[in-house]
Amino acid sequence: MKLIVLLLFLNCIQANAALYAQKINLSERNTPLNEVLKKIKKQSNYSFFYKDQLFQNSHPITLTLKDATIKEALDRCFINQPITYTLVGQTIVLKKKVETPFNTEDQTSTIDVRGKVLDETNQPLLGATVKVKGTTQITSTNTKGEFILKNVANDATLIISYIGYLPKEVAATQNMGDIQLALSAAKLGEVLIVGYGTQKKANLIGSVAQISAKDINNRTAPSLSNVLTGQLSGVTLIQRSGQPGNDASNIQIRGVGSFGATTTPLILVDGIPVNSFNDIDANDVSSISVLKDASTAAIYGSRGANGVVLITTKTGQGTDEKLHINYSGYVGIQKPTAYPKFVNSADYARLLNEAVPNSYSPEQIEKFRNGSDPDNYPNTNWIDLAYKKSAIQTGHNLSISNNTKNTQYLLSFGYMYQNGIVIKNDYTRYNVRFNMTNKILPNLSLTSRISGAQYLDNQSAPPATLDWNDMLTNIGQVIRVPSIYPNILSNGDYGLGVVGKGTPYSYFNNDSFYKKKQTDLLINERLDYTPIPDLKISLIAAYTQLNENSQRFLANQRLNNLVTIGPGSLTQGNVQNNYKTLQQLVEYKKSLQQHQFGILAGHTYEYTGSNTFIASRGGYSTNTLTQLNAGDASTQSNSGTGAEFALDSYFGRLNYNFANKYLIEGTVRYDGSSRFPQNNKYATFPAVAAGWRISQEKFLKDKFNWLNELKIKASYGVLGNQNIGNYTYQNVLETKDSNYPFGNTISTGVANKTLVNPNIHWESTRTKDIGLETTIFNNLSFTATYFDRYTYDILVAPAGSVSKVLGFDVGIENSGKLSNKGWEFSLSYKNNIGALSYNVSGNLSIINNKVLDLGVGNILQPNGLTGNGSDIFIGYPIGLYYGYQADGLFTDAADIARYANQTAINPVAKPGDIRYKDISGPNGVPDGKVDPAYDRTYLGSSIPKYNYGINIGLNYKNFDLAIVGQGVAKVSGILNDYAGYAFYNNGSIQQYMADNHWSANNPDPNAKYPRLEVISNSGTPNTLPSSFYLLNASYFKIRSIQLGYSLPSSLFAKSGIKGIRINVSSQNPLSFNKYPKGWDPETNTEDNKVTKVRGNYYPILTNYTLGINVNL
Repeated sequence: MKLIVLLLFLNCIQANAALYAQKINLSERNTPLNEVLKKIKKQSNYSFFYKDQLFQNSHPITLTLKDATIKEALDRCFINQPITYTLVGQTIVLKKKVETPFNTEDQTSTIDVRGKVLDETNQPLLGATVKVKGTTQITSTNTKGEFILKNVANDATLIISYIGYLPKEVAATQNMGDIQLALSAAKLGEVLIVGYGTQKKANLIGSVAQISAKDINNRTAPSLSNVLTGQLSGVTLIQRSGQPGNDASNIQIRGVGSFGATTTPLILVDGIPVNSFNDIDANDVSSISVLKDASTAAIYGSRGANGVVLITTKTGQGTDEKLHINYSGYVGIQKPTAYPKFVNSADYARLLNEAVPNSYSPEQIEKFRNGSDPDNYPNTNWIDLAYKKSAIQTGHNLSISNNTKNTQYLLSFGYMYQNGIVIKNDYTRYNVRFNMTNKILPNLSLTSRISGAQYLDNQSAPPATLDWNDMLTNIGQVIRVPSIYPNILSNGDYGLGVVGKGTPYSYFNNDSFYKKKQTDLLINERLDYTPIPDLKISLIAAYTQLNENSQRFLANQRLNNLVTIGPGSLTQGNVQNNYKTLQQLVEYKKSLQQHQFGILAGHTYEYTGSNTFIASRGGYSTNTLTQLNAGDASTQSNSGTGAEFALDSYFGRLNYNFANKYLIEGTVRYDGSSRFPQNNKYATFPAVAAGWRISQEKFLKDKFNWLNELKIKASYGVLGNQNIGNYTYQNVLETKDSNYPFGNTISTGVANKTLVNPNIHWESTRTKDIGLETTIFNNLSFTATYFDRYTYDILVAPAGSVSKVLGFDVGIENSGKLSNKGWEFSLSYKNNIGALSYNVSGNLSIINNKVLDLGVGNILQPNGLTGNGSDIFIGYPIGLYYGYQADGLFTDAADIARYANQTAINPVAKPGDIRYKDISGPNGVPDGKVDPAYDRTYLGSSIPKYNYGINIGLNYKNFDLAIVGQGVAKVSGILNDYAGYAFYNNGSIQQYMADNHWSANNPDPNAKYPRLEVISNSGTPNTLPSSFYLLNASYFKIRSIQLGYSLPSSLFAKSGIKGIRINVSSQNPLSFNKYPKGWDPETNTEDNKVTKVRGNYYPILTNYTLGINVNL
């Protein structure tokens, strides 16, 4: 006792909390206890006080610890040891354990308990603690994860725990079977979802990016893909539109991998392709993994060339075998990030006079200005009339789950409603999901995942007989039509607008509509059987079906007594998509001392079919009857199509690691696709990867306690792409436009219109990776990866190399090569300052895309470039902008005379026109004149070279704050047509053009816009593709901000409520860019082809919401 008092006095100045913060990392096998304590002493700076003979009866230890506290480490070391310990300041006092006599009164009601503890990957957990609740009976698992506890009360409860895992309570029985522990929230990121399984992050040697539920749930982005933006390195997500139901981001992984076949990644939900992953309720998602390199994606073979996105949904939660109920909901408003600003009617008239003199008199301009005659000289703001100031968005999710000894289940209901910013536009989504795992026998389990969803999409539409029938073109008219046209006249009639058929206001305010209803069903069943330890046989069967019904009614509309638009028309369609698969897997995992290996073999058969039907009638004289049989039968038409394809695949994977230091993995997939001819139907796609955890080597592990992880890794493999049409190698007879007259009737005909290659084969991508991962001081992590993706035998239709005189279209060929090289970096840091905990992470991707060869499409252009003459050239990225280099504007006639001759592209150049540079000629040098053959060149790329994101999280007491930012750099864009040109096709003029254009009073050669002129559909010399209109499309956006507050549990301690959190959040609240005001560069950057915003766009939306989470 005196000794203990003395030690307390010597250590009283030490900060106990700081001492407990020491982290212990050990990996021991049959190591003497005293040797283990020496290592703990070295890592923790604690001192041990004991007598030497104390260890005479101790036994060796086998355990693994990572980031354990000193107390956790000591508790594990002294399990079943004849020694106990006491913490006294920074000294650990050891003494002999005093045995407690066993109470013989309960011997008759005891049992011997046996079981096996597994981790989240079904591997044995060595050294897991098994304790009888409320007693001192305790043991730990052996190398096989097995344990035995004798003389346990038959009504006892066991508590199984392991560092980094949630403790689990189970009722004691003689044969407990397998007991699987779930990772704690803090450790979830240390296990990654990969193809057909999971792998611990420390032993993963492929390139995988993953985010977990805490980064996904409670986000108010309507589409799931938008939740990912900025959070994953190497993954580019660009949102093109804010349209409800169509606002998902385009996903590209490590660049654009083809200029022929589609480049979208393979997206799987619980291992199965789905019809619309964007419509999955974010609250149902457990994790999202992205497989980026060949070693991880090769298991999916032909579909993995563009990367793989794996979405895992939640299952039963909790460890207490009690029912868990969770509700999450939010409501808020949304509004566009910005609107373009147009000039008023008086300024329009004044500026049109500059383009076409004497268009308006001073008196007319004054009437526009003073508003004295609004019927004839109005000042109409079409944006204010067509767009709402804001719209409602709300979402709700209710889930019920439980996790018992033999059953895990989750039942989830979701609802989301998004009102559009134009009238008669909204989107509604209903989701239901039921996931359940049943342990039928100790070695047999059945997992069922059943989901259903319904999507209701309502859109406005124009009246009948216009040149378009859709909502987006309606929006384009809002951008087009100038303010000089009246909206509604004083007598109540509609204005007639530009073409005498109405205005943007009447295009929206009519009885026309577009309605689409989709019903999405999925059944996914998996049976897992373990005939012997370490061997698992799985059978997977899944079926999905998407049914879509749509109606587009274009109504009659009265504009005035003389003008009524009509008659109306109705088009009705039905689409049905079906997918079914049967998969068989065999997996064997084994640990033999320091050797661990796993073998996976499998086969999959997949079938996809689709059917479409469209029928229409015109002649509707009324808008009240909108069924097909109400139309004029003489105008009816119909069509129907069907398509199907199948995949037959065999695959295998071998993992091996020695002492958790040396890692190797090999994967192979043998794929067969019905999209290729018989002799080329099957192809083999192999991959191999290796890694070295240098931090586990003794020369580092025992010398640098601050170094937690250091790993280098590399991979190499080949992936395939078959994302082309279903019948591209076959001579297909087409019925479209093939009918012919026979006598006085039109007969159905067929024709062969395409020359096909019957020997096409797989497009392939060879991927090489090398990377480094490190963690220091337990809180600072860094990764760097270099990748090289080389795509060859690209499947493309090289139409540019074949003359139209041939009379046929050209089918798909294996023709071309493409390169994507680059770097990926990620950095994360977390720490605590008192009650404040925070984390900061960032990622950066650098992608260099380059066309290497076009095969039969290699056409040498007069300017020395080789390509198709428009948007694909060897040595440059795909999706490029191609045109003339601008050199400002002509100031006067003398400037025109002394500059390079522009006659070939601008026969009558005028002051204020764009000066185009003479950059080359027939001899490869400037020849004093500008012409399209020699003076067009590469201007920029629509593919971002740099993609980056930043995530900030703060927690202080009951408050939490999360911020996500994302941006792109070195990317170009163009605004054209109504969005980019003044007076285009009787269109309006934006304020920035009016303020910064060339004029006689402002002969600035560096003006932001040329002289004003009326521009027709065919354009003018000033609308030729050139660098003059090229914009810097770089941007940085705050994607999400959410501030939450968790109510103190004391407020509802007796109510059964476990927690309540309220939050306020916003999506897309801030954007920083250099685009003209009112335009968003994100709608302008494209994935694999040039995009030019023409005005037919739906603005990206910002939302502001108030939400609540309740856990019962």
